[in-house]
Amino acid sequence: VSEVQSAAIPDEEQTNTMEDHSSLSTRSRSSIRKELEVNLAANISDTFRDMLASSEPSMVTLLNPKKGKPSRPVIGVERMSQQQEWLILQKLDRTSSTLPTDIARLRRKLYLRRIKRAQGTKVFDLDDCMNSHFRSHQRLTKMPDIELKDPLPKPPSPSPSKSAQVTEDIQKLNDIQQTPYANSFASRLYGSPRFHNTVSKAEPWLSPWNGRKLRPYIRRDFENKPPGMRLLHEIRLAAGKPQKRRQELDISSEQLDSESIDYVYFQKDHLEPVNQVLRRAFWDEIDVSENLLFPEYSIVALYKRYVVGCAFMTPEAYVTYITVVPGWEKAGIGQFLLYHLFQTAISKDITLHVSANSPAMFSLTVSQILYQKFGFKPEEFIINFYDKYLSPESSYSKNAFFLRLRR
Repeated sequence: VSEVQSAAIPDEEQTNTMEDHSSLSTRSRSSIRKELEVNLAANISDTFRDMLASSEPSMVTLLNPKKGKPSRPVIGVERMSQQQEWLILQKLDRTSSTLPTDIARLRRKLYLRRIKRAQGTKVFDLDDCMNSHFRSHQRLTKMPDIELKDPLPKPPSPSPSKSAQVTEDIQKLNDIQQTPYANSFASRLYGSPRFHNTVSKAEPWLSPWNGRKLRPYIRRDFENKPPGMRLLHEIRLAAGKPQKRRQELDISSEQLDSESIDYVYFQKDHLEPVNQVLRRAFWDEIDVSENLLFPEYSIVALYKRYVVGCAFMTPEAYVTYITVVPGWEKAGIGQFLLYHLFQTAISKDITLHVSANSPAMFSLTVSQILYQKFGFKPEEFIINFYDKYLSPESSYSKNAFFLRLRR
């Protein structure tokens, strides 16, 4: 380019003796292209010469120019098409050897050209730049000398009032003995202390299904104390302390009075523990992530961060799953789960399928006949309804009743 510029700016004394500007430009482009052709063929290593030549026949002329006088004059290097660039780029990506510097630069340029085409940005073309330069009638001029600006003036000295304010701020910082946990780095590592005993959002949020406002808690039950809660307290009291066999631990009522069973809407943090509870209760490969789209049709029972029960329903008022963890029965958890779902779809008939030998369907204890208590009536008996879901070792019957609660 420097040679072209020197040839394109003749001295004023020789201006009248030079040829036409267009003929000079043509000869300059030809010489530049031939020189680029020779340099490119000489710098590319033999390994990548064979690799690139095998990828596209059009690269053979560029990488292996014929010796001797050609049959016709070579005007310049043939421009690669987008398909040829893509094939060469794939070839370079698949190689296992280390790329030389010039080949790595070529690979990066091909990547850049693909990114620009994908974004609709103009791709740089050296030939177009040189042609537009040669076609231009504007003379090249010397760049102006860089004028160094004076250094920035020193800021004015602060006023006495500002100095006193700065001194006061520094004194306040020095008086801080301990950073509040909410502003500390530990809070970023361990999270909010609120989540130590619960897995629920602190503020209300809007449902993605219908924009309904969902509160952090549906209900907090401080009255019912199921056996599972007492068992966890006993484990906590006996931790690290040797106990005699069959010795009952003294659990004060005050300790249990402060504990509650929390009923919340289904949230993203509940997904994994809820899936595990349902898989242990029914069958493997259960995934209720779809219910995150309509959380108002779901409910999860929590004891601190432990999921003890859950129930899910579709917007069409079909109950898909309902279960309570063993050890947490007889505390009204299952009844409240169903009651909440019924209140969500208060104007629709509630339907569900239940296994033929489910304790919630038939039991000697009247309090355990859960569905009949709410008014469900069996409408259909389906043979092998759970055949593709339940394992052969499951205690549940593969036959099912179809129940409906009419409104």
